[in-house]
Amino acid sequence: MVKSLNEVDQIMNEGGAIETFIEARDQGLVRYLGFSAHSEEAAVALLNRFNFDSVLFPLNWVCWYQSNFGPRVIEKAQEKGVAVLALKALAKRKWKKGEERRWPKCWYAPIDSPEEASLALRFTLSLPITAAVSPSHAELLWWACDVAEQFKPLSQEEKTLVVKKSEGLDPIFPQ
Repeated sequence: MVKSLNEVDQIMNEGGAIETFIEARDQGLVRYLGFSAHSEEAAVALLNRFNFDSVLFPLNWVCWYQSNFGPRVIEKAQEKGVAVLALKALAKRKWKKGEERRWPKCWYAPIDSPEEASLALRFTLSLPITAAVSPSHAELLWWACDVAEQFKPLSQEEKTLVVKKSEGLDPIFPQ
């Protein structure tokens, strides 16, 4: 996962990892080249410097509305024709100090209910993405499966509700 422009330079400069990735593709060892990033700046820089096939990036309602985190990556990926795989669709906010953690595998506080999961995942799936990666907790996965099975894009009223519900929450990105 790429977090900084320094890492972008290490990957893309002469002798960087991109050379090995291209060689592996040219030899038929891999078919597609993609990357994961937790920085909008790094993701956009990588998309500008190479014709990747995909980007794995955190896209969720709170980060989108409370820190404007994600729109630039979506825009650049669309411009370049790159598949977008969304992470953290069910993320809600940072854990509060001393807060009991119902979901111990999550380094963030995820959504709290199936209803909130529906709004959160449908927000992410309503973006121009290829797919959303599920969280690791089985219950969260089942909530996500239920949402996906009955998927419908957010209505205008629901979009307004998502913006309102995000207000005052501490987004997990940028870090």
